[in-house]
Amino acid sequence: MSSLPSAPASGLLFDSTELPRIRTTLQRPEFAAFWNGARGADLAADERFLREEIKLDHTNADLSRAANILQRSAFVHAIAPDARHLALARLALDRVLAFPRWDWILEAGAGTVGVMRNGTTSISVVLAADWLAADLSAAEHAAVVRYIATEAAPAAERAVFGMTHPDQVVGWSMDPAAAGFDQAYKAIDFSRWPVILDGNNLRIIATSGLAAAAGFLHGRHPRAAHWAAMADASMRLFVSRLPADGAFPEGPDYWHFTFNYFAVSAELLRRRCWIDLRDACDFPAMARYVQTVTLPTREVPGGCINIGDAYMTAGAEPLAWIGRHFRDATANHLVLQPGTIRDTPNSAWAAIWFDPSVPARRNADLPLDRVLFPGIVVSRSGWTATDSVLSLRSGDQENHEHADRNSLIFAAHGERLFHDPLKANYLRTDPKWLLRLTVAHTAVLIDGRGHQYHNGEEGTNASQAAAKLTDHRIGPDWMLAVSDATDAYARAKLPVARVQRTVVFLKPDVLIVCDEVRLTTALSVQTRWQVCNEDGHGAVTTDGATFSITRPHATLRAATAGTGVLTVTADQLPLPAEGGSYPFAAVTSAPALEHCLITVCTTAPREESPGQLTAVLACNSWQIVGTHRHRAIRVTLNPLPDGAPVVIF
Repeated sequence: MSSLPSAPASGLLFDSTELPRIRTTLQRPEFAAFWNGARGADLAADERFLREEIKLDHTNADLSRAANILQRSAFVHAIAPDARHLALARLALDRVLAFPRWDWILEAGAGTVGVMRNGTTSISVVLAADWLAADLSAAEHAAVVRYIATEAAPAAERAVFGMTHPDQVVGWSMDPAAAGFDQAYKAIDFSRWPVILDGNNLRIIATSGLAAAAGFLHGRHPRAAHWAAMADASMRLFVSRLPADGAFPEGPDYWHFTFNYFAVSAELLRRRCWIDLRDACDFPAMARYVQTVTLPTREVPGGCINIGDAYMTAGAEPLAWIGRHFRDATANHLVLQPGTIRDTPNSAWAAIWFDPSVPARRNADLPLDRVLFPGIVVSRSGWTATDSVLSLRSGDQENHEHADRNSLIFAAHGERLFHDPLKANYLRTDPKWLLRLTVAHTAVLIDGRGHQYHNGEEGTNASQAAAKLTDHRIGPDWMLAVSDATDAYARAKLPVARVQRTVVFLKPDVLIVCDEVRLTTALSVQTRWQVCNEDGHGAVTTDGATFSITRPHATLRAATAGTGVLTVTADQLPLPAEGGSYPFAAVTSAPALEHCLITVCTTAPREESPGQLTAVLACNSWQIVGTHRHRAIRVTLNPLPDGAPVVIF
């Protein structure tokens, strides 16, 4: 890292000497979609929105759109001066400053609590004011200073103080004047949000409002130094709580959202306030985490292991920041992958930070097998879009999670074959709230029910359910993991004594799953196997004790066996047809006190046929034998009354 500057830098994120470098970066093919989209945006539609359609009480969607227009057009004009973009940016600035407040949560029914939109809007406004400085009138400059100093910064301070000192919060509640929200959102209980948000990514979003004010008003406002110190402390507190392995439990796109604003805040503090946060944690480890949870397929290059609400890999901005400041090759490699640089205003930050002198390559020492906090097993055969990737969700609770303990995601030959449906709704009144529940995961149901989860009373916060990874071993071409989710199902008041899943992954394309359930009341047990069908090209069929999942480029065949009578069916989630079709295979074991279900999966490219392995119970041991793609398979799996099964290859 470079030493601290002897004086504040002239620009918030860049100065005039850096313009040639940024312009060169924007000519790269990886940045073409963003740059062309920004320069060629429909300015007439944007102007119509700002003049005729915007609603100043819609602090969610309308404020966001106006702030995005402002930041985008201000950046375009700064890089390639354009009178049309300048005029639109000035109009957008006027409209954004016309909002009475930039958030929709109040403290004691009066002061704005800047936990949601306030921070992101503050960043857009101060950056735009910096980039347009020479083209704004004195009155426009004064209006920005006034709003940031008297409304936005106090709102951010109120939010960060409340998260840090929840015992001193009088009470947070929804702004009754805020419009454009579903009634179910207005019914959320905000009373515990100071505690809940203290531990999740919204601490950084709130803090970015402080950093924006501190950087913009440095040397011009008596509280700027206080806001800078408060931002520094909040950001350091946040990263001090993160796992040491660089993992981000809310998922890669939430890491992207969070560290977008962490990185831009860190730059504002470093360049203007002499505060350097680059020593706050191991940022290159985060790039390795992002690489680990990528799940590219043939049609979706920007896919990820979508545990919980995460549904796409991280964007380029914080990765470019890591690449530049730590000369990290993995981060720069990820920046340039398809789907990472997106057509959004914040992609300007990636162009500002990208350093082409840093090698863009995946580090050779990245492990193919990892257990990520809070207990997510990841195992892969390689790093290309046609390699296999398996994840098993064990571990504890986390914000933005689903009811997904012991669930699987599995991709091979360029296709997702066991899926976790994408984009579950945040509101319990929406039908797609169902996608958050165990029934929509590749997991176990008992008497048709999943494990404990909440009803969204406080939003998308963590549940009480937990699972425990009791065994994890790896070899040159295999991985074994055992996860016990008894606690999660017991919390749903189910009569469980044991709910355990064992996964044996014979790389690259054989998967053996053993589900053991012991009950105190005889009930049925079902395993579900979700199909990727977001594009309408996934299908599931059954044939006796087997089921097959087909995708355009790959097929999976699963043979099932169990200690009880099994029924294999194909079905789909009961959701409105206009929202898409969500097919799955179901393997149901008849009511009993003890269940052991074996699912033996083989996968192959679509032009080949998967092997036909069989599972036979002999002397209390399961013998899994057969041939798959010219490879002889022989595995013995011996379940034990307690603990992990004995597995012999």
